Amino acid sequence: MQSNCNMSEQELLMHGVIMREALLRILARHSPLCGIDGGDTEACVRSLADAHLNVGLPPFKGNPLPSSLYSTASQALSDAPRIERDFKTLLTALEPLLHNSRWIKRFATEGDDAGFEEKHRHALILGEGALFECSTMTVGLAVMAPNLCYPFHTHPPAEFYVVLSEGDWYREDVGWWNPGPGGVVFNPPSAVHSMRSTHKPLLALWGLINESSQPIRERKTSADSVFPGGRSERS
Repeated sequence: MQSNCNMSEQELLMHGVIMREALLRILARHSPLCGIDGGDTEACVRSLADAHLNVGLPPFKGNPLPSSLYSTASQALSDAPRIERDFKTLLTALEPLLHNSRWIKRFATEGDDAGFEEKHRHALILGEGALFECSTMTVGLAVMAPNLCYPFHTHPPAEFYVVLSEGDWYREDVGWWNPGPGGVVFNPPSAVHSMRSTHKPLLALWGLINESSQPIRERKTSADSVFPGGRSERS
């Protein structure tokens, strides 16, 4: 990743809008194929389409990407699929945003990989305290070192992942499967899910519908606005 931290707000916003539009096309194309409640997938797409992007004001949540994960993130971005036009557009717009984003981590709990906390990060791109303030969605980029399993967790908001690497994914009604680079995963509200990297880093763009944007039947109180399924880093 080449450093590009001196972009103007207008340039940042342009890249953010391009990223969102490419992401919308990808999600809309895959949503009928994901085999879960169509209302949940439509809610994800609708919330992203309704998102109003405004460049956020410091202080942002999180910290810079640790040097120990720099090569991991660079390799994952280099290996990400760029053959299909929308994925190429998505990654081209996303990469410069990462240098202006802050990175957060989820804390390990009992039974998790002892090195989990230092082997993963999430760049906060859209949402409260993120690079772009957004009231309808929280969107981030997950980076995981090789041979690492993300803790099984659940949260009320529906969620999507755009898969940008090899890796295995878990949902309680499906079990483990490999969607492959370029795949899309949708998780309905409160479904138990996880992901794990193989011998290569895992990279995935994810999005959570913000509580205020969910249908009334899905709204629940959450103790953590970024990772409702577990504790996350606060800065």
